[in-house]
Amino acid sequence: MPPRLSVVVPVYNVEPFLTDCLKSLAEQTVTDLEVVMVDDGSTDGSAALAAGFAAEDGRFRLVNQENGGLGHARNTGVRNCDPESRYLAFVDSDDIVPPRAYELLVGALEETGSDLASGNVLRLRTDGRLQQSPMFRVPMATTRLRTHISRDRELTGDRIACNKVFRRSFWDEHQFAFPVGALYEDIPIVLPAHFLAASVDIVKDPVYHWRDRPGSITAGRAVVRGIRDRVAHVQGVCAFLEENRTAADKSHYEAHALANDLWYFMEVLPDGDEAYREAFLTHTNAFIDQVEPAVLDGLPLRLRLMWHLVRERRMEELLALLAFDKREPGAFAVRGLRRRRAAYPPLTRPVPGRVLRVGERDLPLVARLREAAWQDGKLRLKGYAYIRNLPAASGAAEFRAGWLRAGGRQVIPLRLRRTAEPEATARSRQSLHDYDRSGFEMVLDPARLRIPVDGPAAHVTWRLELGVARNGLLRRSAPSTAEAPVAPPVHRPDGDHRIVPVLDGDWLVVHAERIDARFETHRAGEHSDGTAAVVVDGMLRNRLGGRDLRLSLTHRSSGTAFECPVTVQEDTTPSATGWRRFTAAIPLTALLDARPAATQGRSGVPYSVHLVGPGGSRTPIDVPGPVPPGRYPLAPAGDEPRELGLTVSARGNLLISDRPVQPAVELAAWTQEGKLLLEGTFPDDPGRPVELVARHSGHHEEAVFPVAFTGPQDDRRFTAELRPDAVATCGGGELPLGEGNWYFFLREKGAADETRDTALRLPAAVHHTLPATRTLAGRSYVIERRFHDQLLLSCAPPLGAAERGPRGRRLLGTAYTAQRTAALRDAVLFSSFDGRQYSDSPRAVHEELTRRGTGAEHLWVVRDSQARIPAGATAVEHGSAAWHEALARSRHIVTNTQLPEWFERREGQTVVQTWHGTPLKRIGLDLAGTAQANRAYIATLEQRARQWSLLVSPNTYSTPVLRRSFGFEGEVLECGYPRNDLFHAPDRTKVAAAVRETLQIPDGKRVVLYAPTWREDRPRNGGRYTMDLRLDLAAAERELGADTVLLVRRHYLVTDRLPDSGTGFVRDVSRYPEAGELMLISDALVTDYSSMMFDFAHTGRPMLFHTYDLEHYRDTLRGFAFDFEARAPGPLIPESADLIEALRDPVGATAGHAGAYEAFRRDFCDLDDGRAAVRVADRLL
Repeated sequence: MPPRLSVVVPVYNVEPFLTDCLKSLAEQTVTDLEVVMVDDGSTDGSAALAAGFAAEDGRFRLVNQENGGLGHARNTGVRNCDPESRYLAFVDSDDIVPPRAYELLVGALEETGSDLASGNVLRLRTDGRLQQSPMFRVPMATTRLRTHISRDRELTGDRIACNKVFRRSFWDEHQFAFPVGALYEDIPIVLPAHFLAASVDIVKDPVYHWRDRPGSITAGRAVVRGIRDRVAHVQGVCAFLEENRTAADKSHYEAHALANDLWYFMEVLPDGDEAYREAFLTHTNAFIDQVEPAVLDGLPLRLRLMWHLVRERRMEELLALLAFDKREPGAFAVRGLRRRRAAYPPLTRPVPGRVLRVGERDLPLVARLREAAWQDGKLRLKGYAYIRNLPAASGAAEFRAGWLRAGGRQVIPLRLRRTAEPEATARSRQSLHDYDRSGFEMVLDPARLRIPVDGPAAHVTWRLELGVARNGLLRRSAPSTAEAPVAPPVHRPDGDHRIVPVLDGDWLVVHAERIDARFETHRAGEHSDGTAAVVVDGMLRNRLGGRDLRLSLTHRSSGTAFECPVTVQEDTTPSATGWRRFTAAIPLTALLDARPAATQGRSGVPYSVHLVGPGGSRTPIDVPGPVPPGRYPLAPAGDEPRELGLTVSARGNLLISDRPVQPAVELAAWTQEGKLLLEGTFPDDPGRPVELVARHSGHHEEAVFPVAFTGPQDDRRFTAELRPDAVATCGGGELPLGEGNWYFFLREKGAADETRDTALRLPAAVHHTLPATRTLAGRSYVIERRFHDQLLLSCAPPLGAAERGPRGRRLLGTAYTAQRTAALRDAVLFSSFDGRQYSDSPRAVHEELTRRGTGAEHLWVVRDSQARIPAGATAVEHGSAAWHEALARSRHIVTNTQLPEWFERREGQTVVQTWHGTPLKRIGLDLAGTAQANRAYIATLEQRARQWSLLVSPNTYSTPVLRRSFGFEGEVLECGYPRNDLFHAPDRTKVAAAVRETLQIPDGKRVVLYAPTWREDRPRNGGRYTMDLRLDLAAAERELGADTVLLVRRHYLVTDRLPDSGTGFVRDVSRYPEAGELMLISDALVTDYSSMMFDFAHTGRPMLFHTYDLEHYRDTLRGFAFDFEARAPGPLIPESADLIEALRDPVGATAGHAGAYEAFRRDFCDLDDGRAAVRVADRLL
């Protein structure tokens, strides 16, 4: 029997990814498929892997050919497919197909008879996370069957082949074939196919995981061949449309291409070289020559202007405009009142008025709700609203109003009071306008929303809306709730009604509801069959009747439901608005029977609860007060204990969950001393040691606190106290929690990872006590909740609103320029890693100047208050007004990273650049022309180099490399590294003993320091990177734990938690301020490509190199400034097991590299003698 589906997989040099790809195809729920793998002349082990799949699974076949490119390989695959198969799909061999993908796509085609089916796409990030592909967010937002691109214009953006299944007869009828020898070969096939199809099916579910790969075609766009081929494909589609479709279809596609397909190459113009920029102008202008002027005139303002600059070949202005639009998206000033025209700062020459005309959509209403809270029985709403690109006006010049709307006609006006709101400007992502006066406050009296108890309507839904009018413009919309991410609790003015504020998508919706059933209590009991049950008691209105009522529990995700009988007290009240008591017993066995088979210990199974009448009417059960305590044990899922929990939903209704045992926070408040106090219940195993973990929502940094437990297991209570402004850190001392949102979890000590962390939940009875704010050491901390009931601590940014955002930075920059004319202060400004640490060479110079007692003021840059500064020095927050002034007026500046691009060294000012490591990796100008080059940063290096008076070189090797990498032509002080003076200090043994004591390293234990560098292909939020941990820590502890302590130091840009067994074998010393002190106590160093190797060489102790990705790092990422493999002072060990074995005897493992070690020290340690800081201080003074 022929396969139902043929899948073509071109293969070329994808050995690291191919197994995952082919395995995902083998595991498809559609099993009657064939996979035709076409090896396109791979030079790695890809062909052997593919052959292995073909040998093990008869559905896989391998075809070999000489390299001809992706299009050629796909065409070969189609020719080799079974001619009797009914459907055809394509997969790129580095990507992954979810298990049910083809079931969904083929199923849609078999249901509808359409010619092709297409589904949603997720990007597979380098750290393994899956994220919605922006390209497919809109086209795949909903499932639509039997649609067509002529009716569904968003499908113009659906232009890749790999998220589709084609009906084979349709493919053969039109003799589709991919172009050979060209990039972006999908477009000339996929878009004509969309138009030629009688109908297509769109599936909103993800059907394809598109992997991010540095160096791939889509990652490296700024190449001449890319823009040439893309324009050619776009022109080909236009020719097809001109011949086969309407003029409207062609015009729509041309506009789409200018806004998407070709914009894709415009946005990387700053990264391209001159050849690319010239090719871009040539090829895109050739396309625009064929486009009707009306298409260009119909583009959005910013694109209209950018393509006008392309037409006039004004590249410098276009580059400046692209940079401006990236910093301040959509921002411009407005000139004229009746005929409004946009004004852009980067423009230096005139532009026609028709290009700069300002339309309705260019001046949208920006409205944000920042706070919604009940106060004195009324709902108080605070936020801001302004017309973007017009400055906020005061008084009668601008009119504002707020109202609630139900349906099309019901409107309740709200009195609006204008307020100051500096956050509006700080968050506006622009520098041209002041929105500080755009704040508002409104008050909603719930009495205005009340529904008659005996009326026909059970609820009315109201939506909050705002309007702003100015200069003949009227803008109105619902305010976004992005800055108020939790709805206030349900408000019950009496026993008959409730007001339910809900965040519905991005809007605040207020439901006015009549209460027809309410919960009272629960207890353990028995079902009618004698099995254990949870008995629920409550009250219901007479209007619901009493016969044949059932209690329905519906699984909120799957829709699976089961029902229990309800017993209702006899009717003694004639009024339909009267109340009667009801009782229902929920058998625990029914919950277990309904539990999804895939449920694991960490996932809850929530059930919404309704009373269901004979006609199918469903009535939610209101929970007017705290749910009485009570937990009901359930059979575990996997190895994790579970319970039945009765809670309250965000809408105030009874919710029953089959869930992991959860901690319930009954008190979250501030003590008089400024401590955060948490108290609650957690009926967990008393023998399991648990700690409290606070985890940052963005970069996932963690802080761990002790937690105390009391009472028996079934009534176990916990208490924790912590000072968020004074958290103990590695190496002693205290630092505040950093800016952002911190979620709280309980974790078993020694847990390998966070998968078994248990989030702290807030019962509904606590919701009205939050938010709770406390200011500590000048910073605001707020106890809040998110996702209805999860505990959160929000830590305010260290900078005020006036110091944040593009406008704040521009005004501070103006102030900096003015302050450069003021007298210099006798001050030294120190900066280590942009304020992240008190460490490194700036610290050594600071300590030397302090020893000398020069009398100069010492200022230290700190970022987010995350560096401990010693007494005698003054902390200056990075980005603050004080920081700008210090840069303008300090006589001396010592830094180990780049200063801001706008900084100008003034007369009489001395700037010492120490840098922060001997360059093993290529940096700066040495990266030019590589895939990792940041062209915009590289373009600033010449100007940045002029900022320095003096560049410190750690060794004679580094001098020419640093000069070349930074384009520095000034004075280089070849003095060694000040940070390495401690390796030669007379008291280094004493310092080492103190460090061991601080880190509580037992006597007799040897110390191994593991310090890997960062990987730029593993980005995380906030400029951080994930840790690519390949060392098996559990295996290392088994083999080495008896006599070894492993210190792990992440690069300062790397986040993520380290697995910790809780035994003390692994110590995370990433926050220890001085890396040199860690090296001082270490008996061996394990690294990969960190410059720490050059410092550690001073110790003469063994170094081992965990080079699991050597080829990738060398050839795809940064690469090396010299032949690292030839000159490494220790063995290169790719495998974790071999590394662990070498660490049994590091001296023996490195004995064969003694000569390389000595040569390494001779080449890279030739200047250090313990007096580098003295030399820098002498030169500075």
